[in-house]
Amino acid sequence: MKALVGNQNKLPQQLQNAIKAAPESPAKQTTAGEFAYEKHRKDMEMGKATYPSDKVRAALTSMTSDDVTYSDAKKELRKKRKTEYNTKNKK
Repeated sequence: MKALVGNQNKLPQQLQNAIKAAPESPAKQTTAGEFAYEKHRKDMEMGKATYPSDKVRAALTSMTSDDVTYSDAKKELRKKRKTEYNTKNKK
């Protein structure tokens, strides 16, 4: 629901109802790019995607360790993020 602005309260009731029921202006709506960015940020927070800094940490870990691969290190960091997210949201 939107509020009437200016002299819109002087319009006929039918038009007032149409204005109130109309969606927000396209300028105020989220673009597909903004939506995708927010979804990706949420996925990273939830541990479904990897933070760029975690990718660097995984690469360094795999280069300095003989028994840990990049993929395994990245999975561990994502698992850690997911655990942090779950414990934070259980409160």
